[in-house]
Amino acid sequence: MKTKLGKITLILTAALVVGVVSAVYILSVRADPVDTYQSSWQLIRAEANEDGSSFAAVYNLTTEGNFDNKDSSTVANGGPFRIIPQPGEVGTPSKTPGTKWMFAMCGKCFNDTDDTFSFDVVGWSSVNGMAQVICTGDAVLGTQAVIAYPNSGDDALGELSSETSVTYTHATNTFTITDAGFDGVVAGMIAYVTGKNITSGYYAVTTATDANNIIMLGITSTDNNTDSTVQINPSFWADTINIDDVNTWPGIEVYNTANNSVCLLVIDLAGLEWIQFCIYDADAATSEEAGEIAVFGKPW
Repeated sequence: MKTKLGKITLILTAALVVGVVSAVYILSVRADPVDTYQSSWQLIRAEANEDGSSFAAVYNLTTEGNFDNKDSSTVANGGPFRIIPQPGEVGTPSKTPGTKWMFAMCGKCFNDTDDTFSFDVVGWSSVNGMAQVICTGDAVLGTQAVIAYPNSGDDALGELSSETSVTYTHATNTFTITDAGFDGVVAGMIAYVTGKNITSGYYAVTTATDANNIIMLGITSTDNNTDSTVQINPSFWADTINIDDVNTWPGIEVYNTANNSVCLLVIDLAGLEWIQFCIYDADAATSEEAGEIAVFGKPW
């Protein structure tokens, strides 16, 4: 009897071990990846106006072509971004050197839709490395608004101001509210307007009289009404990126361009340690130029 019980116990124990091992294997195979960094965007260049009137005004490669002349300012001030962290850096997710990176750019429209800016991407291999001009190009802002950064809000349109039941006075092209909902609106920002007999669309704010009154020209309605909706968000993603010469650097690609969504620039950064987006032709005071450009990126 003891022998039979021993055999049964041994069989049950073996079966239990097999079951546990199998379960662990299945769970490990089905486990979600723990590296969430691959799905997160990093701030490459914080929101700021142009770095100079031209790339040469930012870096004169005749005399400033080495690592020591690299901009010493931080990312928050438009400075270089380190794509390979050094040992001991706290809180920095692992960045695998040699992978491609994906970039998205955004800025503020102050001169009607389709505002533009120009950029150069430059990189350095390491200490004492030479500056590498990776690519030169220009971009056009689309109409997908930025709601996570640099702004914050629930509506893709109307993050800065989202007002309903706005009174429209045709004689003066004025939109009026009573809750100071237009606070922070300045001339040149883009509004999405709908309302009675109004052709829905984007219109530029020509005058911000005060926190309750703004003027927009070009409205088609001839009616005075109180049911207009005005949504304003001055920050939009670049939906078009043009690269002057994709052969300047290996592995340059552009995706999802010219559809009013988010255009993506992909660059193979193998061998580089630092990169910097130098922005110019982005003076918001100049007609058709965007302002306050920000860049985001992530390993691809």
